[in-house]
Amino acid sequence: MLCRMHALEWCSALLNGGYALGLAYRKRWAWPLGFLGTLLAIAVMFEAKLYAESALNLAYAALALLGWFAWSPSERFALRAHRLRDASWAFGMAVGVSWVMRSLTDNPRPIWDAVLFSGGLLATWWQVCGDRWNWTLWLILNLAGIYVYADLGLEVYAAYSGMMALAAAWGWYRWGVR
Repeated sequence: MLCRMHALEWCSALLNGGYALGLAYRKRWAWPLGFLGTLLAIAVMFEAKLYAESALNLAYAALALLGWFAWSPSERFALRAHRLRDASWAFGMAVGVSWVMRSLTDNPRPIWDAVLFSGGLLATWWQVCGDRWNWTLWLILNLAGIYVYADLGLEVYAAYSGMMALAAAWGWYRWGVR
């Protein structure tokens, strides 16, 4: 089982890394990579008892589908980020998810899991909306992810978070150049 989880962890990290790089270049093909990578991450996170992270990856998959359609050449709808409202919503969600994880699960890092959950949703929403500030949030979340994943023995995901932090810095730069 451990070997299978390790392989899923690697495949997920590679697909999601391709997603981040493709998105930095504003390529629509990045969204299917993110979709597949997040589907694999669901099992990895559940096995590590990061239940909110597991649910988050399910939400990422749904947002990847939304991103695919929102970024289509025949875009029929435009989505707009409202940073203060969105951040307030994410903070409230982090508090609620943290309480659920602490009260109802055996999650070893309930607060971190809740912060990564709500912050990840917010950052992905901002990506779908095309808001450059998603990259700053991803940088912060991925730096936190290095600690959380390493602490739980998910070395591949810890290294992946480090690479994704670099990708976030690159994305910030790329989206500023246009």
